[in-house]
Amino acid sequence: MLPFSLGLLLGAWLLHRNAVLPEILPLVGLAFLSALLLLRWPQQTKILAGVALGFVWAGVYAHWHAPASIPSQDYRTTYQASGLIRSLPERRNDRARVLMSIDRLEHAGTVLRGDWLVRVSWRDAPHLKAGQRWRLPLRLRVARSYGNPGGWDYAAWLYRKGVRYTAYVAPGDTLLLGESACCHLARLRGWLRERLQTQVSDDVGGRMLLALTLGDKSGLSSADKQVLALTGTSHLFVISGLHIGLAAAAFGAVFGWLWRRFPSLCGRFPALLAGSVAGMTFALLFALVSGFGIPAQRALVMLAAGTWVLVRRRRLVSSELFATALLAVLVWDPFAPMDAGFWLSFVAVAAILLMLKGLKGRHWLIQATTLQLGIALALYPVLMAFNMQPSPLGPVVNLLMVPLFGVFIVPASLLSLLLTLMHPAFGFFAEWMAHLLGVIHAGLAAVATYQPAVSSVEWSLARWILIVVSVLMILMPPGVPLRIPGLALLVAAHGFDTDRLSHGAFRATLLDVGQGLSMVVQTRSHNLVFDTGASYPSGFNLVDAVLLPYLRHAGISRVDRLILSHGDNDHAGGAETLVERLPVRSIREGEPWRNPVKGKLCRAGESWRWDGVEFTFINPLGNVGRKGNNASCVLLVQGKGGSLLIPGDIEERVERLLTTQLASMAPIDVVVAPHHGSLSSSSPQFVNATAADHVLFAVGHNNRYRFPRQEIVARWKRSGAKPWGTNRDGAIELHFDAQRGLLEPSTHASRRPRYWQHAR
Repeated sequence: MLPFSLGLLLGAWLLHRNAVLPEILPLVGLAFLSALLLLRWPQQTKILAGVALGFVWAGVYAHWHAPASIPSQDYRTTYQASGLIRSLPERRNDRARVLMSIDRLEHAGTVLRGDWLVRVSWRDAPHLKAGQRWRLPLRLRVARSYGNPGGWDYAAWLYRKGVRYTAYVAPGDTLLLGESACCHLARLRGWLRERLQTQVSDDVGGRMLLALTLGDKSGLSSADKQVLALTGTSHLFVISGLHIGLAAAAFGAVFGWLWRRFPSLCGRFPALLAGSVAGMTFALLFALVSGFGIPAQRALVMLAAGTWVLVRRRRLVSSELFATALLAVLVWDPFAPMDAGFWLSFVAVAAILLMLKGLKGRHWLIQATTLQLGIALALYPVLMAFNMQPSPLGPVVNLLMVPLFGVFIVPASLLSLLLTLMHPAFGFFAEWMAHLLGVIHAGLAAVATYQPAVSSVEWSLARWILIVVSVLMILMPPGVPLRIPGLALLVAAHGFDTDRLSHGAFRATLLDVGQGLSMVVQTRSHNLVFDTGASYPSGFNLVDAVLLPYLRHAGISRVDRLILSHGDNDHAGGAETLVERLPVRSIREGEPWRNPVKGKLCRAGESWRWDGVEFTFINPLGNVGRKGNNASCVLLVQGKGGSLLIPGDIEERVERLLTTQLASMAPIDVVVAPHHGSLSSSSPQFVNATAADHVLFAVGHNNRYRFPRQEIVARWKRSGAKPWGTNRDGAIELHFDAQRGLLEPSTHASRRPRYWQHAR
């Protein structure tokens, strides 16, 4: 069964790697016929049958679950929408987020009816509850991810939930139309949250208790999550398969112990089976209370598969049980391979099964230590594949934290919820648990200070394959003498550089940060960041969302120079977060007085040389009275392979002053369009003076300013420059090779097309 289950996994994964679902649906029929033929072939071809059937089932499932489209949807239109709140409202600062089932949209006398699940953001919202029906003025837009290497695919996450659109409540009249008897689970969770919040304070401990018991992670700040990620304990503080499994095991063990007290019952139904069924039942209740999220569903399917085997009293070896659980999860949810949690769960279990045989008879401390180290090693390639930060301290921390949570924290947290529901007088126990969780988090925060925020290991497919092979060699059971060669291969995989820049070459990547700017320039041994993108009062910032994931993907663990062109939020809003997260050796700024991070003023004429690449500021020109956009640092980068101009937000006034100097340096191979392609910049004199081959527009998708303006794009085209835009192309990577010159720009959109990215 294991080969067939692995084939099913591979087939589902291949389906989700395709660009546009309708284009591959004709292949489903061929794959299905192939599967039917292969099933009649010998045992050795079962993996091929699994691949075919996995591809078929994932395609059919994706087609069935494709979210409905809104006809003639316009992101600039304010619709009067009527809909029902379907989820537990999430609150952070002054903003609430809910999933709403919209059944009516009205604009200018036109009424659209349907059933669209929309993620709605509402600033200064009233007290919201699941089941409420509202009439709201909504601005709708197609869900979109920031398109960057290493970034989280937000659109795919929503698509998997059945959500194609996001919206925000626009200014206007809102009306509560009533409450529905629907959404029983979300309403129950809302009631439980309110009861628990009356007993605990709104601090980190209270937020952790809500996450542990109800799966409500909306209160966790980015700083809270950063601590957990750096210490490798994120899986402990949210409802995961581990928690569901621990709850089932604990309750099942207690129930089985009680069952053994009654011999007559044991004679009819063995205690092991009774405990398994009871544990499964309790796990189901826990999963429902926690929101029945995807990790909980996956854990329940795995538990159900194991319980079914026990109830049927079949004797299965561990590999068959593993294959049964894998098969059940993929049949239940063929979207699962898109989720990092799926791979983390099954790879961890597989590692345990590989190591158990060699640990029999060893001291329990040796067993526990070996298992933690082995699991951490096995999960390392998974973390790399999903661009998640590996934690060297994780195995040591989890050696203490996993048993602590399994034996005490999780059961006690659930007990505190139960006692709070029984009577408010027992609320002190929940308060005490919240305080304890706060203390644990403070300890983890202290440990996290010793862990770098970004790994220095650059992603490459060749390196990843070598690491996977080395991990498999190290985890082989006793009798297979591959551990020493595996360790040597693991060290070697980290020692080579697959794409090391030569002297005089440089690489520049314009990141997709929405309506803002952030660019990373790399030479052979130095790294420069030009602007950081924005940050917002809600706590969301483009450094955590885009810049740090990209730096992790690129293996950049320090910034040699940070340049903040000027003080506008869309350029420098994330600077403080970046300085907190990574070592930044020097800072240059166009408006130091407007930024919380302290650096030196950039001045025209200042230059430096890194690895054969020349960096020169050509603005500000010394006029200290200049402020705003025209104070922008303008950086010219020149290497053996070509030149790049990054002008920030300068406008026509400064462009005129720079025209003569730029004309003497022309042609400049690549220019980042000033001020995102607005009408106030990219004057004809400036465009002609640069004589660029390529122009890059750093703009947000469907931004309200309508940048880049079509007149500006046409002007650059007439000059001979090829236009690129982060709104359409995602991140744009430029490679200035010392021998071959500027290579053709590479875009994230062309490298990683997925069918849900083109959904409308």
